[in-house]
Amino acid sequence: MLRLRDLSIRFKVLGLIALSSLLSLALAGAGMIVYDLIVFKRTSVAELTVQAQMLGAISSAALIFNDPKAATEYLATLRARPTIVCAAIYRADGKAFAAYQRAHDPCALPVAQADGYDVIEDDLMLFKSIQHNRERVGTVFVRQNLGRTERALGYTGIVAAVLLGALLLGLLVSTAMQRAITQPLLGIATVARGVTEGRDFSLRAVKAGNDEVGLMTDAFNQMLAEIERSAAELRRANEQLQVEIAEHRQARAEVIALNATLEQRVAERTRSLELANKELETFSYSVSHDLRTPLRAIEGFSSVLMRDQADRLDERGREHLQRVRAATQRMGRLIDDLLHLARTMRVEVRRGNVNLSEMASSVAKEIGHAHPDRVVRFNVAPGLSAHGDPELVRIVLDNLLGNAAKFSSKKPDAHVDFGCTLQNGEAIYYVRDNGVGFDMAYANKLFGAFQRLHASKDFEGTGIGLANAQRIIARHGGRIWAEGRPDHGATFFFTLPT
Repeated sequence: MLRLRDLSIRFKVLGLIALSSLLSLALAGAGMIVYDLIVFKRTSVAELTVQAQMLGAISSAALIFNDPKAATEYLATLRARPTIVCAAIYRADGKAFAAYQRAHDPCALPVAQADGYDVIEDDLMLFKSIQHNRERVGTVFVRQNLGRTERALGYTGIVAAVLLGALLLGLLVSTAMQRAITQPLLGIATVARGVTEGRDFSLRAVKAGNDEVGLMTDAFNQMLAEIERSAAELRRANEQLQVEIAEHRQARAEVIALNATLEQRVAERTRSLELANKELETFSYSVSHDLRTPLRAIEGFSSVLMRDQADRLDERGREHLQRVRAATQRMGRLIDDLLHLARTMRVEVRRGNVNLSEMASSVAKEIGHAHPDRVVRFNVAPGLSAHGDPELVRIVLDNLLGNAAKFSSKKPDAHVDFGCTLQNGEAIYYVRDNGVGFDMAYANKLFGAFQRLHASKDFEGTGIGLANAQRIIARHGGRIWAEGRPDHGATFFFTLPT
């Protein structure tokens, strides 16, 4: 049986999306069923209490005038409610005065008790005193079958149907996603195999997009172009060598034919040509070795995986391993950021009161612990609060404060301010820094996924944080925007409507 780590990336992506969808929906369905049963019980108790009060009110006269027949007729009206198993009216001394039994399911009447209710198995038993002129003259007892088992089974069937539909939809979506990721890698692997087997360095991989896989495709094609150029130079050098060898042979023949005195010159010419030949061979070996180093590194890592895991993978799995290793770490960060964005977009918004000042201070401390090399001063305004989902709002502050600290960390007096201002009665929260800033001409790209205004060599990141923050604020019905100038810092504003 294959273990989880032995499965292909395609099955792992499919399984992750399907499992997360099933768990989320299963928890939601279980919570709905439990909540419904609790509310149903409370509602049943309230309704049965009202029913008992009504029976007590109309039966008080029968008790006072000792008319059990009338009381029995009053109890007989309970036939209209088939869930009532039995009922009884007791005198003030606890003796039974009148009773009602469901014809097909009789039950034993209990001893009269004080006001209250109890649930035994699936039956609700309720006692309610009968008052007349503020004096207790008797007790009403009613026993009702709740039918919670059938109710729970019904809801369970609905939840199971929803889970099945969600699973099918999740599999369709995840299949499309994994194809978008693995298909370009398969193209690169096919070209690499063609180059290795046919030594055709003119082949090129087709670029599918401008994402990280597209960047890897460009790098791979550039490597092939460099190999092709070097191979052409090597061919020209070999051709030149052949020409020189031919010239040497011709000169040798001419020297022998002309004069024996020229043998020394021929010998010197031969030694010169042999030295040139050795130098050319050394050059050819060096060029071949240097050009094969990148391919050897790629093939080496792939061969290690193939050697250790080949017996556990099928042919398709081995092809995937050959494609994936070069971009594993970069691709790993990219997948993490996309799930987080889906959970974020999938998770239900649970609004509540959020202490923004306390949350921002906590985030600032975490940033300081995570990046002790950054000397950034955080200024958090006190007493700020808002109405929103605490977990999602924290993600927004993580991204905004983290970006502000990152892009201002190279300043000698780096500082980040978090505060609030009022405009036309609306609370507008802001995160301001004195970092590298940005050109407002590119402000429309800030919140796009994988959009970066600064080189990755200067500031790390995948360009997903602000896109994530924008989607969270939008789900709260708010707005987010930014203002900045190059080398004069930036300010990010957002709103959280109540």
